[in-house]
Amino acid sequence: MSKFLSKIVTQYPELKYALLEAQTFDPQYFGFPEVYYKIMETDSVRVNSFRDSFLKYKNFKNKVVCEVGVGTLALSRFFLPHVKKAYLIESNPKLIKFIQKELKKNGWEKKVVFIAADAMTVQLPEKVDFIIGENMSIFCANEHQVQIFQHLRQFLKPKGKLIPEKIINLVQLGKATFSKNIKHYPIMFSRHLPTVMTIQKEVNTIDLYKTKDKPVAKTVRVKTLLSGKVNCVYLNSWVQCVEGVNFTGTDSLMPPTIVKLKKAVNVVAGETIQLKVKFSYGTSLDEALFWIEQ
Repeated sequence: MSKFLSKIVTQYPELKYALLEAQTFDPQYFGFPEVYYKIMETDSVRVNSFRDSFLKYKNFKNKVVCEVGVGTLALSRFFLPHVKKAYLIESNPKLIKFIQKELKKNGWEKKVVFIAADAMTVQLPEKVDFIIGENMSIFCANEHQVQIFQHLRQFLKPKGKLIPEKIINLVQLGKATFSKNIKHYPIMFSRHLPTVMTIQKEVNTIDLYKTKDKPVAKTVRVKTLLSGKVNCVYLNSWVQCVEGVNFTGTDSLMPPTIVKLKKAVNVVAGETIQLKVKFSYGTSLDEALFWIEQ
């Protein structure tokens, strides 16, 4: 174990942007690199938050369910034995054969309609009791969570449920070191955290039953607790999967993320500053703008 840890420690500097690379769209894989699926599958905190959500609804027994972005069926395995019918959507062509093989191996193919398509164009033939969509990113800035749910919720029964339901986006100001041409990066190790100097404030709350795809423009008043130069924002997204079951980010899903400010600014402890925020869902954090109004 000590030798294994030693290898990791010596590679801490190189691993600073490893998550950024793993979570960046790769045309070769029609999405994420293969290693990212392994990162997702082995994240018990992430998987268990959704499993606990399914348990909250008794594993959807005899219900009709739609899951978006099923990947390697990491979540589907928990509810497929219990549902009446399931629509599984996945756009990555490299996963089609794997998914079909797994469905057949487990005897689920007769109650599953597998749809290899873009979730934002899919037309379901019936209303469903639940829609599950785990394809989230911090602030929903990179992934199309908002757009997908906005499209698919038309197929939700009147008393149907979305999983997740709500995302709360939070921000702090701090100081970090950026390499050339790097505007943002997710946190993998605590030594890569910024030096935060303000309290944490809510930017906005995404109600996935109602939120529509449109640019977000906010002014957030933030109180400073330490003096110094701030050059970044530190972003967190807290997810309500269902009432009472929450997920606040791990290195595999919605990791706390640092984004460079348009301009570094000196702040004084005890003052309240105005942070301007502009971003769009499903684009890129590199396009998001954060600056302090002086």
